[in-house]
This record gives sequence, C-alpha cells and structure tokens, in this order.
Amino acid sequence: MEPYRTRGFPGKALTRGYTPAENVQAVRLVRKLRTELSTRHGSIQRVAGQLGYGLESVRAWVRQADIDDGEKPRTRSR
Repeated sequence: MEPYRTRGFPGKALTRGYTPAENVQAVRLVRKLRTELSTRHGSIQRVAGQLGYGLESVRAWVRQADIDDGEKPRTRSR
C-alpha cells in the first residue's frame, strides 16, 4: 500500500488525499455492512473509524455512489 498524501496550508489543518481505490473500498464496505445489519444507521461512522478515514469523506463518497448507481435521485457525476 502506498503512503497517503497530505496537503496543508499555513494556519490550516492538514487534509488527507485519498486514492480512488480507498474510495471504492470504503463504499463497498459501507454497503456490505448495511446489508449484513439490515440498517443504514451508523455504518458510515463504523467503516470510517475502522479504516482510519475521515467521516465526512466516506459520507460524501457513499452519497455520490448512491446517486451514480441510481439509488438516490440527483445529478450523476459520471
């Protein structure tokens, strides 16, 4: 696994740059957990914590994947 990249600006907190593979992995794990537990509650937070990813990053990836896959109505990104 390659080391992750960080970006920072003077006076600002560092932000982490995630790879597309990390994005796909997180979305897949959230969806798998939702299916196994038969609930959507807490799955994003749990996966983000287990992987060490930012909660809001994972939440945004899952939201966009749901839109792209037609599970939620909105504008597709692809």
